[in-house]
Amino acid sequence: MPMRQFTRAQLADLGVPPDSPEEIEYSETVLADEPVTTLKYSMQRRCVFRADDDKTYAVTYEAELDTGDYELGPPPENHGWYGDTVEAEEVEPRYDVVRRWRPIADEPDADAETRTVAEHLVDMYEEGGVPTRLARQYASDWLTDHADELSGLFGDDTAGDR
Repeated sequence: MPMRQFTRAQLADLGVPPDSPEEIEYSETVLADEPVTTLKYSMQRRCVFRADDDKTYAVTYEAELDTGDYELGPPPENHGWYGDTVEAEEVEPRYDVVRRWRPIADEPDADAETRTVAEHLVDMYEEGGVPTRLARQYASDWLTDHADELSGLFGDDTAGDR
C-alpha cells in the first residue's frame, strides 16, 4: 500500500485534521472525516484529504471527545501524532456492500422467485449505496469471476469444458 510522509505543518496547511467534522463541507482539500473508535479519554478519527500531488490520502488522529458538560481533561496533544512527520496512506473511493438488519416483511416478495441472481446482486449493491450503473457492472464482474465456482455448486460437471 502506497504511503507518504507529511509534516504536521503540511497537514495544517491542507486543513488536516479539521477543527470539526462539519467543516469538511466547506473544505476543498478535506474529503471525509469519520470516527474510527473511542479511546478512554479521546476519540480516534480518520481524515481523508487531497494533497498537493492530486492524490488522496488518509491519516488517523486523536480528537477530543464531545461529552457535553462532563470534562475529560485536556485535548490530545498534537492530535496523537508523535514526531515531526505523520504517515499517510494513499486511498481511493470504493463501494462496499454492507449487511443490514431489516424488518421481516408481512407479505413475501411475489416476484422474488422469478428474479435472477444478477438482479438480486444488483439490489444488494444498490442497498449499499452503489449507483445502479456501477451496481450492474459489479454484479456482472462478480458472476463472471465466480462462474466456475458457482457451476460446481449446482453439480455441473461441464465447468472445466469451457
